[in-house]
Order: sequence, then C-alpha cells, then structure tokens
Amino acid sequence: MKFLRSIYNLVGCLDYLPATLAATLLGGAAGGEGSAPRLGVAALSNLLLFSFAVIYQKIENAPMEAAQANGKGRNPIASGEVSIRFARAFSAVVVLVCLALAALLGPLNIVLELLGVLIAITLSYRGLNLGNSALMRLEKQQPLLSVIFGLSGFLATAQRLKIEAILLTIFLLAFGFLFAAWTAEKSTKPLSRPMLIILLVFATAAAYMLFIVFEVIPAWVLLLIVLLTSVLALLKHRFNPNQQSMPQILFDSMAIASAISLIISYLVQEIF
Repeated sequence: MKFLRSIYNLVGCLDYLPATLAATLLGGAAGGEGSAPRLGVAALSNLLLFSFAVIYQKIENAPMEAAQANGKGRNPIASGEVSIRFARAFSAVVVLVCLALAALLGPLNIVLELLGVLIAITLSYRGLNLGNSALMRLEKQQPLLSVIFGLSGFLATAQRLKIEAILLTIFLLAFGFLFAAWTAEKSTKPLSRPMLIILLVFATAAAYMLFIVFEVIPAWVLLLIVLLTSVLALLKHRFNPNQQSMPQILFDSMAIASAISLIISYLVQEIF
C-alpha cells in the first residue's frame, strides 16, 4: 500500500484526467465514426503522456521545492518519500508503455507521443532557463499537450489528416491558452491584451467551423456540456474547500462536463 501511495503522490491526484479525456474524445469526434477500442487506446496513451509530464516536472522542481516550506507537501521527491532514481525509472517505464500503446494506432500516433514527450522535457528542464518566460508562467502542459491529445484521438478514428484536424489544432491551442491566461495568478501577466484578442478570434472562428459548419458534435451534446458545466460550477462554487478561483472552477467543470458528455455520446452511438 505504501508503494502504491507513493506512485499516486508521484503521478498526482489525476486532476488532468477529465481534460485529457475531453481533448482526446473531441479529437475522435472530429475524426468521424471510428473504432471505440482504438479511441480508448489513444486516451490511455495520452493519459500516460501527461503523467510523464507531471512526473518529469516534479523531478526538475524537486531541488527548489525541497528548500520551500510547502514544497515538500506538493512533491514526494522533495520530501524524500520517493527517490529521484525511482522517479526517473518510473517515468521511463511510463513513456515506454505510452509509445507501445501509440504503436498500436499507427506511426503518426508514435510521432505525436514523441513530440509530447519532447514538449514536456523542454518546458520543464531547468537547464534551458525558461522559468521566466510567459509560456512557463502559464499552465503550459494543458494548452500544448491538449493538441497532441486531440490529434491522437483524431487519428484513432479518421486514420488520416483532414481539414478538421487543422481546425481542431487551432481551437485547442487558442482555447487552451485563453483559459491558461484567465486562470493564471494575478501577480503575473503572461499575455498582452492584443494577444488575448487574437486568441479569442481564432478560438471563436475555429469553434464555429467545427461545431456549426462541420457539426463534429451533435447539438444535444453541446447543450449537455453547457448544462453540466453550469451545474458542476455551481456545486464546486458552493462547496469549495480548496478555495479555488472562479476561472479555475469553470475550467475544471467544463473539462469534466465535456468528458462526461462525449462519453455519453459515444455510448449512444454504440447502442443505437
């Protein structure tokens, strides 16, 4: 049990699970009707990729967090609960399993997962001195890796790139960075106002093309996402033990609502 608890603390509390599932399932919906098992493999591979990003970031941040008062509580490597040697070995195993699952889907999926690994290493590696960049002050993994997740789900169903893949990439990047900037701490100003306006325009245009023109998601699913997001946001705001900000509550609620709604949509398609 102690070993499993250490693994759980190393990987994190899986707060990123709904967002990872939502991006993957959205990509699968944009790719068209495909194999549900293939989409499940893509989702599992993406979840392992994000787990690696979290573990590697904790490895790189361990020396700094060990000297902080509350850093040891966030990082089991800094507290000594998990050795850095074990964390590196476990992260390597996670990457290998991730790539093995991607290999079941095709060579493009392997390339995507390798690109995701490279992004995770590049943005967290302290030797590159990116700590003061605007990108690092955002929750950078979610906007960038969400594109990998979406395209992975897309290729799991479509198996070839189409114009929807480009629109999906634009939407996930723009939407992800908008939410990352919105949920950033007030002490930081990661993006200028003109950049935020540009991102908003791109996100709106891509969403219009995906959901209105191409109708990658049925209208009832979009409505369900809106309703579930509203209900979950109200509940999380009412019972908010962690004192989360309203933007973070809204993002978490939307991620959970999107994942649940898209899963229901796929179940309806399989049954009927």
